[in-house]
Amino acid sequence: MTGMDDPLPLSQQQGPKRLKPARQFRAYLPTLGSIGVMLGCVGVVVTLLQPKPAYEGRLVGEIGDVRIYAVPTAESEESLVVWRGGKKLALRPKATENPILQFDLSSADRQAVGSRHPDLVVDGWSGGMHCCLTRFIFDGPTGKFVAKLPLGGSGASRFVPLPRSDSFAAAFLAFDDVTLDGESLRLGTYLPPILLVWKGTSFGLYLDAMKATTPESHAPFLLAEAFEEAQLELGSGLQVTESGSKGDLAKTLDLTAAARKTAMEAAALDPSNATSFTPLFGFLNEFVYKGQAAAGFTAVQNAQAATPEALRTALITYATLLRRSQWFDDLNRLNDGQLLALLEQIESSAGAAP
Repeated sequence: MTGMDDPLPLSQQQGPKRLKPARQFRAYLPTLGSIGVMLGCVGVVVTLLQPKPAYEGRLVGEIGDVRIYAVPTAESEESLVVWRGGKKLALRPKATENPILQFDLSSADRQAVGSRHPDLVVDGWSGGMHCCLTRFIFDGPTGKFVAKLPLGGSGASRFVPLPRSDSFAAAFLAFDDVTLDGESLRLGTYLPPILLVWKGTSFGLYLDAMKATTPESHAPFLLAEAFEEAQLELGSGLQVTESGSKGDLAKTLDLTAAARKTAMEAAALDPSNATSFTPLFGFLNEFVYKGQAAAGFTAVQNAQAATPEALRTALITYATLLRRSQWFDDLNRLNDGQLLALLEQIESSAGAAP
């Protein structure tokens, strides 16, 4: 017989049985499923209770999860609000003296500054007669405000991608309307097209593309096929067509330049009537903005030598207006550093006798 203190055989011992790992996992499945359902319900409730982004205003443009809205701030005034996903970005400080009447998307498919990715470019109009345009650039991926660019009453084309071999990634055409400080419209002065590029911290003139090799030649970008679309958008009157050749465009430019020269030579300058200076200003603009200012001033002085007093008044007026250009330093560099000296010479003659 077996003693009472003798241990039972292993097969008869009492106690919890150890399950194999696979059976153990299956035993926990119902519990895990219940926990998952409860967590899902909690997530749904939290999502429903979480406040949605308070997108306000009129959607102006978007790239990815970056959205820009125009929000009315007064009866005839708007401001911009930028969102990235559900986060409202820091407000951009007031960028113009004049309130913006309306913001419109310029482009969301063109890269504008630095990296090779699309950016959001928004144009703001202050309203009024032909004035005023301010361009705002926001980084496409982040929505970060990059720069603003006052362009006066000028039109402005969208950014044109440049070949990767170029110094800059993109450029766009505009008119330097700010130069004449609004006088251009009253005087009817020819506005020179300018080519603008991002220079790392601000916009500036694309000097290499604007510099003509001789007084008789044209700025290279005017004949570049890449800018034909931009010229049409700008409404530059160059009559660029899909069937037009570079030779046809050059011929059009030549005829226009010849007409300006004829008008300048025939102008009857009147010191008491600033509008009489218009042909002279239009002729000079063409030469100053292609880096051949010295030749332009010489031609004007030779053509109008018979009326030195009126000529002096006209040139001083032009010098005063030209100095107001936000691109003046670039224009001086475009003219090999001679423009400043030319204007100083003209201004120093203000008190000279005829």
